[in-house]
Amino acid sequence: MEDKLLITVAPSIPPQAAASIPGLDLSPDGIADEVVRACNAGASIAHLHVWDETGQPTADLTSFHRTIERIRNRCDIIIEGSTGGTHDLSAQERSVSLAADIELASLNPGSVNYGDGVYINSPEDIDYWVLEMHRKQIKPDIAIFEPGMIANSMRYAEEKLIQPPFLFTFVLGLQGAIPASPQNLFFLSESIPKGSFWCVCGQGGSDLRLSALAMNMGGNVRTGFEDNPYYRPGELATSNAQLVERLARLAREVGKDVASPGEARHMLQMKENR
Repeated sequence: MEDKLLITVAPSIPPQAAASIPGLDLSPDGIADEVVRACNAGASIAHLHVWDETGQPTADLTSFHRTIERIRNRCDIIIEGSTGGTHDLSAQERSVSLAADIELASLNPGSVNYGDGVYINSPEDIDYWVLEMHRKQIKPDIAIFEPGMIANSMRYAEEKLIQPPFLFTFVLGLQGAIPASPQNLFFLSESIPKGSFWCVCGQGGSDLRLSALAMNMGGNVRTGFEDNPYYRPGELATSNAQLVERLARLAREVGKDVASPGEARHMLQMKENR
């Protein structure tokens, strides 16, 4: 089962990019529909941000609770909450998703240049997120933007605050961070503890190319409007499910089975049901 492919769908398109997709429904019902269709297409994990009724970031969990409820009424996909956010938000504000009924949460174990700015994740804030995830038994999905972040996260493993098997997501291709190249993906995959799971999240249009490579390296994949809403250059995807279907089809072509949510929970040693 460990050879099965985990597909994560990330439908939470950044608000500034959402205007480019006509008719996009970012309400709780709209996001839930996207996630359920993506699950039916092969996704086992859904990476979600806390949004209001119109798809804008918020610290109010009302709409997020409704989104989760609507998803869980129709499929058993693993729900991952984001703890990402801008530096003007407190650690508590950035991690309100941890108060919801989620099984996974993103963990950003360091700061990194991001375009013309800096994506700030201070040691104090990282401590807070790790302790909250540990207290609530939410498994961290460790986002790696630079190689040093692997060592940062493993300090918490030494303190037994993060439990194996570890799950890493390598984010490659952001302007200012590690470039999206096969060499860098190989280096990162060889730098994590043996027995860990890893996923690639390609930015800047590198998602499909890196996903195809990851499948042949024993890694896992992520897709969705948050990362790249285009099916091919100049052609918007019709849905997040269309992007998932392509990866599932590619996996079958290279001889890999796609993991169901239940199989993904077993692989990651998570509870079968929340």
